[in-house]
Amino acid sequence: MFSKSELIAELCYNTFVSLQPSPVHGIGVFAIIDIPQHCKNIFSTEQGDWHTLTMQEFQSLPPHARHLVETYCLFDENAYYVPANGFKQMDLSLFLNHSDQPNILSVNDGEYFMTLRDIAKGEELLIDYGTIVEGEE
Repeated sequence: MFSKSELIAELCYNTFVSLQPSPVHGIGVFAIIDIPQHCKNIFSTEQGDWHTLTMQEFQSLPPHARHLVETYCLFDENAYYVPANGFKQMDLSLFLNHSDQPNILSVNDGEYFMTLRDIAKGEELLIDYGTIVEGEE
């Protein structure tokens, strides 16, 4: 948790994105200021815990919970990767949409995200989902 002065500094110097309707799919993450190439502090640096839900566990969830997991969580042929705190606190990175030509990259098995090039204010941040799932295996 930030102190008040740390919060003010964070809001002034390290607040880069917001959620907006996306032409790619649903809601996306958009730059609210220009973001330079190789920027590493786009999202929270606090590491959240994740749980792996088997497909059987996923299927046992009620429809409204399955919808959240399907919409916001990565998966592979065996499991979904779900934030350990569920959906009480949403990480903005859960709203990243997929692109085969991404402008950000997941680094160190999801430890942080980094811009691959300069991203202009108003541009949607996109990631290749396949590179994240591959990093989980």
